[in-house]
Amino acid sequence: MKTLDQLQKEFGARLVKLNTGALGLRGGIHCTVKEVAGADPVMDFISSDDTLDRYNEVVTQAGWKLKNFLANPVVPDCHDYSSITKILGRDILPLEDQIQKGRLCCRCLFAVDNPLGLVAYKMSKGGFIRSQSVGFIPLEWVSGDSNDKPDRTYTEQELLEKSLVVVPANPGATIGAALKQGAVERADLKSLFDYLKQFCGEETDPAAPGGTSGAGVHDVRLLQLARGLHDVLKN
Repeated sequence: MKTLDQLQKEFGARLVKLNTGALGLRGGIHCTVKEVAGADPVMDFISSDDTLDRYNEVVTQAGWKLKNFLANPVVPDCHDYSSITKILGRDILPLEDQIQKGRLCCRCLFAVDNPLGLVAYKMSKGGFIRSQSVGFIPLEWVSGDSNDKPDRTYTEQELLEKSLVVVPANPGATIGAALKQGAVERADLKSLFDYLKQFCGEETDPAAPGGTSGAGVHDVRLLQLARGLHDVLKN
């Protein structure tokens, strides 16, 4: 297994702190999303296989080490474990079903009692969330030795995080499109907006333009989402 010094030398600024505090990598996964039959708010996220990613790298699916992830398989918003407000659901796939047909999979049971989890579920169901992001620690890899080979092929990697990306660069545009097409209802967005206002201090109005300074601001991204929702709701 590679040492921390080897990781830092190999990846430099790409290393980030994962939810356990360990240093590792994060990367988006393009996936197909489908609803699971039944009454529960469950969606399957079927991840891509050993295809070349934007870093010109390949992650060997058979190399996933899943024990630590499965000890706490929550699915947060954008890798954010800072608050229970960020928990969108949990992965309910058992170990033996995590890898299916050479693909890393996730069956997310959404926490619909959380307004953010409910909106995430409806947007996933409506086709507005079509990606996941994983955080992992590279354990073993092979570097490419020619231009026609990947720069790296990971042969062993420890999975620590599976996240959904709920807050896009322009949340108002994406959520507005979901509302227009009927994926979410105005009442859902109003409930979420009221919920998010609890985490914005009195000095910072989530509906106001400008900076995010203020002692009561809990999270800049939540404030960004609240402002996007406000723009949608006022139209």
